[in-house]
Amino acid sequence: MDYYLFIGSTAKGVLQQYTTITGKMPLPPKWSLGYHQSRYSYKSEKEVRELVETFKAKRVPLDAIYLDIHYMDEYRVFTFDSNRFPNPKKLIEELRKDGIRVVPIVDPGVKAGENYPIYREETNESHFCKYSKGDVYHGDVWPGRSAFPDFTNEKTRRWWGKQHKFYTDLGIEGVWNDMNEPSVFNETKTMDLAVIHENNGQPKTHGELHNIYGMMMGATTHEGLKDELANKRPFVLIRAGYAGIQRYATVWTGDNRSFWEHLQMALPMCMNLELSGVAFCGPDVGGFANDSNGELLTRWTQVGLFTPYFRNHSVLNSIHQELWSFGTRYEEMIKRYIEERYVWLPYLYNVFKEASRTGMPVMRPLLLEFPYDEQTVNIYDQFMVGEDVLVAPILTPSTNHRVVYLPEGTWIDYWTDQKRVGGKYHLVYADIDTLPIFIKEGAIIPLTAPKASTNEKDKQLFIHLYPQANESKSYTLYEDDGLSLNHETGACFECDIHMEASADQLTITTHEKINGYSPDWEERIFIIHGAIKEENIRLNDKMQFVSRILIKDNAHDS
Repeated sequence: MDYYLFIGSTAKGVLQQYTTITGKMPLPPKWSLGYHQSRYSYKSEKEVRELVETFKAKRVPLDAIYLDIHYMDEYRVFTFDSNRFPNPKKLIEELRKDGIRVVPIVDPGVKAGENYPIYREETNESHFCKYSKGDVYHGDVWPGRSAFPDFTNEKTRRWWGKQHKFYTDLGIEGVWNDMNEPSVFNETKTMDLAVIHENNGQPKTHGELHNIYGMMMGATTHEGLKDELANKRPFVLIRAGYAGIQRYATVWTGDNRSFWEHLQMALPMCMNLELSGVAFCGPDVGGFANDSNGELLTRWTQVGLFTPYFRNHSVLNSIHQELWSFGTRYEEMIKRYIEERYVWLPYLYNVFKEASRTGMPVMRPLLLEFPYDEQTVNIYDQFMVGEDVLVAPILTPSTNHRVVYLPEGTWIDYWTDQKRVGGKYHLVYADIDTLPIFIKEGAIIPLTAPKASTNEKDKQLFIHLYPQANESKSYTLYEDDGLSLNHETGACFECDIHMEASADQLTITTHEKINGYSPDWEERIFIIHGAIKEENIRLNDKMQFVSRILIKDNAHDS
């Protein structure tokens, strides 16, 4: 055992040290932050096209559709079933024009059989996990009798990574790694612990290396996609990992169930992942197994608005749980919160940028932002998004009220602009259509308008200012093309926004820090929350960044 001791006065300080050693999440492609729709399984091209047409007809935003194991030819990875998907390249290209990506599942189990080139080639080149006497290990998974790549071996990682050209040539930019613990259909549920991994010339048993097998597959997939995508950011979704998995993949919390208890569990599960360095994570919205219902899916989608990863996914033998599955009333509410995800994307993208630079979580437990407030230590049913947004969802059925703890300061209801005093508990009303969201006074929050997908340009940027009397606040607004790796060499935009408020005056200052990229915004509209007179606003905007200023208070908008 190796032990590492991180000494810091706050959880933030310790987490920064931890992610300095284990690594930080690279900035993901912006489309991966949109709304994703999945099911085990959408079994054919016809079913996928019908799904997309329904999303389009109902004007529901969508960025990705997932293909579970039934897209493959007898569950062989790196194949498509030509009967179910006769022309996958055309399908993927046409969906891409609508701003929708296709994300296929890729498991580590390789179907045994000399008529399968992947199996034959791996056998000939010695890429599979073996016993000490050289016999290839086989275990049963979805394809039946299968062998497993030895991802501890650099030669195998390069070989497996190159296989992803099969997908990238079709226009695919993201891959879903499942069953990668590895999961095996036997009594132990995994690979025989006596199997030997070559481990680049330092052989170890699977008993010794089991915990890193899944992460090594994720690293292999990430690097393989990165090599094949020609300067585009890869996206990898993964179930199993280890310390440092954030360098390679997004983690979802596995096969949950459509129970209210599992909705409740999703919050501490994600916050603990975030405190473990995994900033890009989330549960299956609506629950994977069992049957969901309209109320549960609505409340879960409200939580999904702010979980870093936002995917609706359900099992084969459950009822469908696309947003229109439970009637018009629930459909309209769920659609509203999917749209709201796109409204919040500018703020979320900036929090993701912070996570990629500092290792700070996106979805944060209150104790991270308020370490000296003893009331925050055991709060598991509320969370922060960045440092200025507090979310307190309803997590039980037939519930219209909940107790919310607001830490020290003044907090402003996102929907109504009502102010609440911090440092105390509040009884908050939230009917089925309402997710309680509170903005910390003094915050600067960039938002935009709803859109069909991240492929659609943001023509307007709404920068909401919540001034606090006799206080100042600075915020760095970040933007880039959302797709390429060019931001790593300076092709990005950064602007410092500073506001300083006195009892009756507000001064706004903008300062351009980096201008290596020109954002799409045609208008930058500053919205000031609070009763302040127009003549008391001072603007120092040499770069002419501000297009308009609006004043919003509880009484009226102007």
